[in-house]
Amino acid sequence: MQRLDTPGLRPLAPVGSTPIVADPRQAAFQRALQPFVGQVVQGAVLAKMSDGSFLVRVADTNARMMLPAGADVGADVPMTVVAAQPRPLLQVGTEPAQSPVVHTQTGAPTSSAATLLSKAPLTPREQLPQLDRNTPQPTLSPAARAIATALTQAYTAPGAPVIILGKTPLAGPGTPVPEQLGKQLQNALGESGLFYESHVAEWAAGKRPLQDLAREPQMQRHAEAQMRQSPAESAARALAGPDLSASQMINQQLHTQEQGKVQWHGEAWPGQPMQWEVRRDERDERSQRDAREGHEDAPVWRSGVKFRFPLLGKVAANVTMVGDQVHVQVQSDDDTTTETLRAWAGMLQGALDAAGAPLTSLSIGTTEGPVDAQ
Repeated sequence: MQRLDTPGLRPLAPVGSTPIVADPRQAAFQRALQPFVGQVVQGAVLAKMSDGSFLVRVADTNARMMLPAGADVGADVPMTVVAAQPRPLLQVGTEPAQSPVVHTQTGAPTSSAATLLSKAPLTPREQLPQLDRNTPQPTLSPAARAIATALTQAYTAPGAPVIILGKTPLAGPGTPVPEQLGKQLQNALGESGLFYESHVAEWAAGKRPLQDLAREPQMQRHAEAQMRQSPAESAARALAGPDLSASQMINQQLHTQEQGKVQWHGEAWPGQPMQWEVRRDERDERSQRDAREGHEDAPVWRSGVKFRFPLLGKVAANVTMVGDQVHVQVQSDDDTTTETLRAWAGMLQGALDAAGAPLTSLSIGTTEGPVDAQ
């Protein structure tokens, strides 16, 4: 049956831990309809509301509902009462297979649970099982319990950033080589497992070697499972419960897809902690200006790192890329460090030119207020 939900009417959100109190008018309407479930009643169209819904009097109660096109104020509309609980459902007309079901509302919106239940597929009353006091309580299957346990334990709060923890430094001891550090940063995200499915698609298309997939967690877990041949190990693994690392990875992938950003925390080289964030961002004023200059289809990517150096103190660098436009902003918490960074700005610009990514703008300053240095 086709369903028509009332537009513009949303469930009220609970405040704090205050429970939702049922609307007495809704409860009274449900009691009035209960004796007529499965029967045809007459609805009198009283008025048409600004949101397109109608005020209809049914069973001596005024209710708001959506009606098919052509409904007129003052007309009588025959309706079949499909259900009274958990939300009144009335079917326009007397032919069940040809008329839409309408959801009614007497005044206050219903709860989220009632809204979800109202959208569930309807089962004819004669096909419902008979329930009595001897009916056993419903239970979840072992597979459903395992899935619920894994998802509960792997859940992270909405909005929490996805953080990849580096287990080893990106570069070895001594003076780091920029090319090596950049490659290790790329591998830190590429081999994290967050993009495993897209990498499998690239491998299937012949664009990625199988050796790259072998370094990702999903492939490594599969290889470990293949090595477990003895029945004793298989039984022990089954008794241990679901693989929480797999569900945690799925949760991280969903968060990354939703938020469009990921963070890496670890050591750039031994003894040097580093925080790195990469995100795809909405266009700001600068990127909107770049779009007017011919980059309207280019995504906005932001990459930022934070260091604490023994001599320079705190230093943060942010790179924004819009197409072939590169904007760099460097900040420090010390004026002396800021002057030192400005003195080496020419070398940074030359290195980016040599790498094929010329600077569009460079800003170097303190955390109180950056000073542009073009």
